[in-house]
Amino acid sequence: MPGPREDAPDKDTVALDEDELDILDAIRRAAPKHHIDHKLAQTYGVWTVCFRRYCRETGVPWLWMSSVSDFMDFLDKHPKVSAPERNRALDGIMFYITDVHKKRKEGETSETDRSSDVPRSTQSLFAKMLLRCDVRLTEALQLRFEDVDVDERSVTLPGGAERNTRTVSLPDTLNKGLKHHLQRVEDRTDTTNPFLFGRRREATGDTGSTETEIERSTELATRVMQTFGEDLADEE
Repeated sequence: MPGPREDAPDKDTVALDEDELDILDAIRRAAPKHHIDHKLAQTYGVWTVCFRRYCRETGVPWLWMSSVSDFMDFLDKHPKVSAPERNRALDGIMFYITDVHKKRKEGETSETDRSSDVPRSTQSLFAKMLLRCDVRLTEALQLRFEDVDVDERSVTLPGGAERNTRTVSLPDTLNKGLKHHLQRVEDRTDTTNPFLFGRRREATGDTGSTETEIERSTELATRVMQTFGEDLADEE
């Protein structure tokens, strides 16, 4: 997402500051270690910059759990952002936070981080679970309906090659969010014991995405940034 050029007026562009350029460069350099294609890395970078712009526009802390949750809710209401695109945006942000950004401050999930917010969208709930609990991405994607115990405020994570089956306690707000999500899952399927994040699970891993789809995703993230002022003003 380079800055504007006079010889390409029809391109969707946003001028970037030095910190945003550093984000793009850091993701680009980290991508090969995680077997991420350079085009997808660019998309991850632009969505991460888009998230940073959202934080600045709304005055919420950058890289905090509640801010990721809020951004997912914002995208959930955006008329031009589809569920697969929200998933890709979340993938990019989570990749930056967990695998690229190595200097996170301790206490990012302190009492000043609005932990009292109940996640509303599926993406918001998914992000909050990964950031607030000892749950890996692959484990979250394997969770099924019967793995959740809302009365005990816990989830049972399936075992794998590196970890045995274990139970993880849930913060109260996350438990409430999961309770609402269980109802959503139940309403949308007739499958016995379905995956909690079934659609999210199918969309994970952009290996099936074409280069054109990834390029469109980059352009979409840029357009979202361009409309922040107008869209956020309308919500007030």
